Amino acid sequence: MAEKIKIRPFARLLTMLGEQLIKNEKIALVELIKNAYDADASWVQIRFINFKGKEGEDSLEFGSNSYIEIEDNGDGMTSTVIKQHWMNPATPIKLLKKKIKEKTNRKNRIIQGEKGIGRFAVFKLGSTVEISTRSIEDEKHEVYIKSDFSGYDSEFTQEKGEEKDIYLDQIEIDYTTRTRPIDIVEGKIKIRNEKKERPPYGTLIKISNLKGDWTMEKINSVFDDVLKLEFPFKEKGKEDFVVDICVKGKSLFESDEVQNKLTALLSTAPLRVKDGYFNDEEKSVTMTVNGSKVVLDLERLKAIKEFKKRFCNKDGEFIREPECGPFTFDFYVFDLTSKAPPKHLLDSKTEVPIVKDHRIYLYRDDVRVYPYGDPDDDWLGIDVLRGTGRAGDYLSNDQTVGYIGITQKNNRKLKDKTNREGLIEIGGALEDFKRIIQGILGYLRKEYQKYKDANDKINASKIFKEQEVEKQLKKLEEYLKEKKDKEGADAIRIISANYSKERDYLSERAEVTEELAAVGLAVEATSHDVMVMISRAKEAVDSLVKMNEAKEINVTDFNNHLLTLRGQISFIEDQLKGIQPIFRSSKRSSRDYRVKKIIEDVKKYYSTVIARRNIKVTIEEHGTPLVVKCTEAVLLQTFINLFDNACYWLDTQDSNGKEIRIVLDGSSYSVIFADNGPGIWDDDVPYIFNAFFSAKGLKGRGLGLYIARQLLERHEFEISYITERKRKILSGANLYISFIPKEEN
Repeated sequence: MAEKIKIRPFARLLTMLGEQLIKNEKIALVELIKNAYDADASWVQIRFINFKGKEGEDSLEFGSNSYIEIEDNGDGMTSTVIKQHWMNPATPIKLLKKKIKEKTNRKNRIIQGEKGIGRFAVFKLGSTVEISTRSIEDEKHEVYIKSDFSGYDSEFTQEKGEEKDIYLDQIEIDYTTRTRPIDIVEGKIKIRNEKKERPPYGTLIKISNLKGDWTMEKINSVFDDVLKLEFPFKEKGKEDFVVDICVKGKSLFESDEVQNKLTALLSTAPLRVKDGYFNDEEKSVTMTVNGSKVVLDLERLKAIKEFKKRFCNKDGEFIREPECGPFTFDFYVFDLTSKAPPKHLLDSKTEVPIVKDHRIYLYRDDVRVYPYGDPDDDWLGIDVLRGTGRAGDYLSNDQTVGYIGITQKNNRKLKDKTNREGLIEIGGALEDFKRIIQGILGYLRKEYQKYKDANDKINASKIFKEQEVEKQLKKLEEYLKEKKDKEGADAIRIISANYSKERDYLSERAEVTEELAAVGLAVEATSHDVMVMISRAKEAVDSLVKMNEAKEINVTDFNNHLLTLRGQISFIEDQLKGIQPIFRSSKRSSRDYRVKKIIEDVKKYYSTVIARRNIKVTIEEHGTPLVVKCTEAVLLQTFINLFDNACYWLDTQDSNGKEIRIVLDGSSYSVIFADNGPGIWDDDVPYIFNAFFSAKGLKGRGLGLYIARQLLERHEFEISYITERKRKILSGANLYISFIPKEEN
């Protein structure tokens, strides 16, 4: 007997849609943020409430009263939308809206959601979900619904411990229409520490009976993803959509203007590709590379093996056209090596990790498509290509950062997978898309190689230092003499003499510049204390003026203020006298100086810094006192630079027990200056004495150790970095100074 039966899904479908389809809690929150975006919200705030944890610790504890709130000031939902669409998966409402128009009503945004499944992300986070919403169309009523699945097991096979078959249509949701709003109430709210208006409409989602463990590391990961939700590679005006995250009542956004860390580094990339555009109709690629416009037709991309294999036959003739549609792009290619020139050099410990934490992102209508761009996602297959071919033929994934922009309107065949794990392969569109990008990156690899080749040729500094030009001119003069070419030899002699004069002039200018740089460090070291004392002296003067203007003067108080003022002026005088020997106008003759006394004077300059950063400074003198014949300025400048570097790097450490240890040996005429900071990376050691090399990134001048070596070398002394572990006296940077002239050493 023929009959018809209905599809009746089990309640376990909710688990599959929520917990299993959504990859993790981070993606779940992003989906809810996108819902707020589609609702025309100008802000959405995620709040972690009743979480406990000690200040500064990377842990959070939550109990039965802990919950997460997601609130936005979007259009809200009417009772009709709640009843007919909110809890019905695969709702056609957004698709229906897209057929009529592709943008939202108020803010003209491209609608991101289309499957109506993102709402089930709430069940990835917790088993009890409460939603309060007021619609912009009906502000008088607040709709409240509560889905409490805490009585069921995770697979909906048990209810309150009793096994039973539970169907989806048996799950009931509490629903209430409030004529007097309770949760969405007009007023003020702080978003990113700035007061905003809370209108009489919007949506508040409260999720309790939480499922996952939450740590600050996980929350900070969500925070980083929020920064990447809208692409950070182009200048934007006033933000149209702001996301805030609050933990224990405090926003993770410390200031009104949140700067993505990567943005500050973009200008250091040797290859900066902007305004890139693939025109699918003209079959061309346009872009500006370091400010110069480049136009490529697809013929140019055939030089890239992967591109040619996808679109051409064995003879190199095009046999098919790309199906993916047009797209825009910006790329930044960084030099992560320690051999990069100063303007492209990145700090290996702070800035290189920032670059490596980013990849090439994909954005649809300016909103990110996950997980493309995550450090562990090789969606363009770059690492695979480097592994199967010659690695040098391709830009590495971790040195290339950028974005690719597509639109729903022009890239119909590039759609999100239901599980939000990238794009669906429809026909050959996705593979075409990837191959074109690989072709563009292949072209850029050649441009980057030009930079590398040019950089390898920059050895002028080495030639100057080793006097290669003079040596070659001398050889040429001797050769001409041997050939009895008196006229040629005389001409070369004149050229050599003129070159020497020019070299001496430039060297003198460089010496002045180096000395002035050292003066700047000395002034910077003492300026804090001097300015504090000047401020106090002004206060003393003001008190004396007031006393003088009064009818009766207390002579004792007046004299005490005068004595205080004199002491303050004496302190300022002592500070300035201490650094005066550094000035070029001071007496510069050499005489014997006890090095320990010089170091103790420099320690005084840094006394405030040392005390503030809780640094222990130990000065040890072994054997006979170390006495060096030199100018006082050279010794002062050398140790000022060493103290300045050590104090900076020790300040980057969070540990206690910060220490600078200085060992003087009179018998070997040497000093070891060491700290227990982070030290210097092995691949940076060959460059630390080069001008403008700095591991401090944007904060570094790159002159400290360079100036120290230059000053010492003028007296034939040497400074070097200790690499052998057994010679080090502390765990961090250890520098060795030999005060024996090179010719005697």
